[in-house]
Amino acid sequence: MHRVSQASLALAAKRAAPRYQAKILVAEDSPDAREMLQVLLERKGYAVVSARDGFEAVDVAIHALPDLILLDLELPGLDGLSVTTELRLHPGLEKIPIIVISGHDPEIYRAAAMNAGCNDYLLNPIDFSRLDKVLHASIPQHFVQVRTA
Repeated sequence: MHRVSQASLALAAKRAAPRYQAKILVAEDSPDAREMLQVLLERKGYAVVSARDGFEAVDVAIHALPDLILLDLELPGLDGLSVTTELRLHPGLEKIPIIVISGHDPEIYRAAAMNAGCNDYLLNPIDFSRLDKVLHASIPQHFVQVRTA
């Protein structure tokens, strides 16, 4: 007979327990930018869903309930500000952090983005250390599963 320690049982239970993986919606019309963000975020341990236009961004957000939304301002269909306004009216999405990623001058567009309900504004090209700070501030890190492969 083998004796199994309490620590071994606890470790096995912890490994077997389902863990929540934080989910980020990337709403970006550029396929290259969308893919680059998806790969970067997945390597950091996030689950990623994406949208190519504003209408799809609203639909994906409603169905996927992401923990954070990275949003381009210039999306086909609905622009980023309209997407934000729509999402802030939807029960369950009103408090999800929405971060604008845009090449538009923040001196001109930041106030409009914040008034629409965005939480932060990142300028393209992305400063990845600033993006990391935003991610850490917006999503509890115990929800992030770092890949070990």
